[in-house]
Amino acid sequence: MVFSFAPFSALSVVSTLLLSSAQATYLRNELSFGQDGHISPNGHSVPKFHISGKPDPPQILSNKLVLTPPAPGNQRGAVWAEEPLLHSQWTVDVDFRATGPERGGGNFNIWYAKSGQNEIGSAGIYTVGKFDGLALVIDQYAGSGGFVRGFLNDGSTDYKSHHSVDSLAFGHCEYSYRNLGRPSRITLRHTSESFKVTVDGRPCFESPKVKLPLGNFFGLSAASAENPDSFEVFKFVTTTDQHSADSAAQNPIHDTGYAAADSQPRGKPAQQQNSGNIPSYSEGDDVPASKFHSSAEQFADLHNRLQSMMKHIGHISQQLIEERNEALKRQDLLLAKLQSIEASIKIQEGTPNIMKDVQSDVRATKADLHEALNMHAAGIKGVVQNTHHTVIGEMAKSGVGLGSFVLVVVAGQVVVVGAYVLYKRRKANGPKKYL
Repeated sequence: MVFSFAPFSALSVVSTLLLSSAQATYLRNELSFGQDGHISPNGHSVPKFHISGKPDPPQILSNKLVLTPPAPGNQRGAVWAEEPLLHSQWTVDVDFRATGPERGGGNFNIWYAKSGQNEIGSAGIYTVGKFDGLALVIDQYAGSGGFVRGFLNDGSTDYKSHHSVDSLAFGHCEYSYRNLGRPSRITLRHTSESFKVTVDGRPCFESPKVKLPLGNFFGLSAASAENPDSFEVFKFVTTTDQHSADSAAQNPIHDTGYAAADSQPRGKPAQQQNSGNIPSYSEGDDVPASKFHSSAEQFADLHNRLQSMMKHIGHISQQLIEERNEALKRQDLLLAKLQSIEASIKIQEGTPNIMKDVQSDVRATKADLHEALNMHAAGIKGVVQNTHHTVIGEMAKSGVGLGSFVLVVVAGQVVVVGAYVLYKRRKANGPKKYL
């Protein structure tokens, strides 16, 4: 038996005791496995469960049950409870993990059905025939990243031959379940008020019209495609609100429960219900003590009144727990945002100092560059000036003066004139030729 205590500091000691008693839940060991971290005591079987698979049976490891292996593909695996559930108010937690390649495929099914092991076995929602019960399917519906969908059947609909199985879903939500690197938790909660599905603690869908009967069997099945996904189950835990089994008179008829659920529009999720609707508590009419003639009658009246009061307190406690969980989630989200804002503020506070450092570095670099350029220019000027003076000096040393140049020119002219005069004389004294 597992007790859940909610730490409400504002409540008195008496109220705390009442709430803890009202919130008592009972673990059904015959309908659970993996709750202590171990799947099998011998590595070959799971107590109180039947395992089957096609073509190979599921692999049983110390802490998990591998329904479909990573390879090869086209595998089917299933595990079914050997005993039925005989309680109307119950909770089931399933921890599973799906891993595979980028384009891998497969589906994971959670069943609560009559004669499930014989009628369903390792089939999936698209390959099962006429089944009587509930199916919760996790797959990549319509090429999405993942969907969780609920289906109901009273044994009259053949899903395998139905033209549009997807349209039969009474509730769904999106959930990307593949390659998360951690187990995902699917929680199914059935009470007299509603049927609710949560994923990793977050609401998925809820319907007040789903009333499931007693005596059905829980089961899990998985199927992998040719490019397979591997489905692993770490835990399947069933708890009930009452220790003793419910009587048949408290159990709704199969047809009534499923017909109420079938009134939901096909292909659309069930409307979310306000979990804050706490049923009113009525103590009943006051009865004088003289009416009770025996201690048995007094005890019966006291028992009925206490039972009604405890149910009401239980609903209040459940609502307080849910509100507390929501407040914690909002607090975690707010803390994450505050941390992000604080980190941004720290970055912004350090920006002016960084800018000052950059400016000083730029100024120092600019000054060094100017100094280097000035030194380089001064060096070039000095070298050019020295070279210029050297060239002029060399030309002055090896060059000819102006007087020498004039003398050379005059001498050249005299030589030319003398040559011309000599030519004329020779021509005049030479013999003349006559024709």
